[in-house]
Amino acid sequence: MTRTELGWDWLGIRPYPETLRLQEDLVERRRAGEIEDTVLLLEHPSTYTLGRRSTPGEIGDPERHRSAGIDVCETPRGGGVTWHGPGQLVAYPIIDLGRIGSQPDSAVRIDVAGFVAALERAMAASLGEWGVEGRAIDGLTGIWTGDPDSIPTDATAELVADGIAAGRVRKIGSIGLRVSRGITSHGISLNLSCDLEPFEQVTACGIEGCRVTSVELETGISPETEEAGVAFAKNLAEALELDPSAGPSAASDLTPNP
Repeated sequence: MTRTELGWDWLGIRPYPETLRLQEDLVERRRAGEIEDTVLLLEHPSTYTLGRRSTPGEIGDPERHRSAGIDVCETPRGGGVTWHGPGQLVAYPIIDLGRIGSQPDSAVRIDVAGFVAALERAMAASLGEWGVEGRAIDGLTGIWTGDPDSIPTDATAELVADGIAAGRVRKIGSIGLRVSRGITSHGISLNLSCDLEPFEQVTACGIEGCRVTSVELETGISPETEEAGVAFAKNLAEALELDPSAGPSAASDLTPNP
C-alpha cells in the first residue's frame, strides 16, 4: 500500500442505506491497514438524510416525503437535514487523518478542522472548472456562491446574513462528516444539475430562508457527475498533498455490483 496515494471509486447511483454499510466496512478495513485512503464517488436516489443535529421541524412529516418518492434516512454524520438525488455529486472520503499532514501534538487529537478546510478547497476548485466561484464562509458549513462581490474573502456568517436572506448568497455544496477514531466517512455533496425543489420542502442545513443553487442554474452547464467526481478526488488529493490514484482503489472489492 502506497501511503502517498488517494484512490477513488465511482459507484454510480446507490441507495443510501447500502452506502452506509459500505462505509462502515471500509472504515474498519482502513483502520486495519487493508486498504489505502480512498474516496467513494456516487449519486443517490432522491433521499433526505437526517444528521445528528437534525430536529423534527426541519423535515416535517417523513411519510409525506416518502409518499412523494423521497426516501428519509437517519445518518450518523454531523449536520442537519439535506437532500441527495440524481445530478448531485456525493463524495465519501475514507481517510486516516492521523497520517495526513501535520497533526496536533497530542497523540489522541487529529486536525478535523484542517481536513474540513481541505474539503472546502477541493469543492471550490472543482466548481471552478465549470466557471462557478465557490467560497467558504466562516461560521457556516459547506460552499457558497453568489452575485459579484457578495461574498468577500473574509466573509463571516454575520457579514453575509442579509445576502443569504435576499438570495444574493446561495449554497451550492454541503459537508456532513463523521470521524471515528481518526478515520473519516460521509463527506460532501455538490449540486451539479439536480432538481432543487426538494430543498424547498425542508429547512436545508438548518438555515431558514437559505437558497440552494447548482452549477447548471448558475452557468447553464450540466457537468457529468462521474467527471465532476474524479475532478473532486484529484483536487482533494492536492489539498491533502497526496497523489491521486490513476484509477479505482483497493476498496473496489467491496464496491457493490452495478
